Amino acid sequence: MPDMAGALDRRRFLRIASALPFGLLAGGTRTALAGVTGGETGGVCALDWTSAQALLSLGIVPYGVPEIDRYRRSVIEPAVPSDVPDIGARAEPNLELLDRLAPARFVSDGMLSAVRGRLERIAPLTLYQSFDTGTGEGQGEGRRGQLAFAVASLRRLAGELGVPAAAELALARLDRALDEARARLSGVALRPLYILSVLDGRRVLIHGRNSLYQDLLDRLGIENAWTGPSGPYGHATVTMDRLTGRPDAGLVNIGSEGQRALDALAALPLFAGLPFLREGRVTILPPILFYGGVPTAERFVRLLGERLPQSHG
Repeated sequence: MPDMAGALDRRRFLRIASALPFGLLAGGTRTALAGVTGGETGGVCALDWTSAQALLSLGIVPYGVPEIDRYRRSVIEPAVPSDVPDIGARAEPNLELLDRLAPARFVSDGMLSAVRGRLERIAPLTLYQSFDTGTGEGQGEGRRGQLAFAVASLRRLAGELGVPAAAELALARLDRALDEARARLSGVALRPLYILSVLDGRRVLIHGRNSLYQDLLDRLGIENAWTGPSGPYGHATVTMDRLTGRPDAGLVNIGSEGQRALDALAALPLFAGLPFLREGRVTILPPILFYGGVPTAERFVRLLGERLPQSHG
């Protein structure tokens, strides 16, 4: 028989810990990494942004992160501390700098296969993939979903780094963000939503049924207005005039230039008649790394819960 008292204590611990300031968790997590690094002085270096997000969400300050200035503009959170070294481009890290840094371990999404051998001569490499590009577009019980994949991936990474409890804390924060978003949206008429980013004067990047956003909309009780095809990363590039299938829908644009781009589109006769533009059913969210797994999920539901009532309430 399960130990119900133990389970309740664990849930209570996670609930309390999820409410703590994020920085309070980092010290204990770094200490737990001694078992991973074998007592070496080096830390864990992220070779891409999703790995950096994952490490930071586990309370681990990376030993290095690529393109930190762009991360701070495009990914934003979890925030990278100011003293973390920039290790160069995501597609071409500075191997000489990595040699000098001598990290105890790399974490990578697997996109640097051409230099993997060189990297592994510096330190062991752990693969971390936050997005399942093999997930199909099918609906129903046979569809695993990106959120389930992201949760399993974060737990696996935390286990490999010797900090499994840190993953449960991150997931508790996501659960809390979902609960708070539901509470904020409880008095809002929840229309179907197009989730997209405007690319230029005609095209948008729109997120479909195999995206992480689909799973989050499902958990918030919101319908995804886009039912067309989407690619392996859960999105498709379409022209704005394709968004006529749901005249009752609202639009959520993700990206710092969203309002300016949508205002320009609304001024064009071809698009001015789109109901969500004409009636102002538009919500603007700041940049979010859409394939970033659990940290992305937490950021999206928090921002949507805060901003959707302001524009659609």
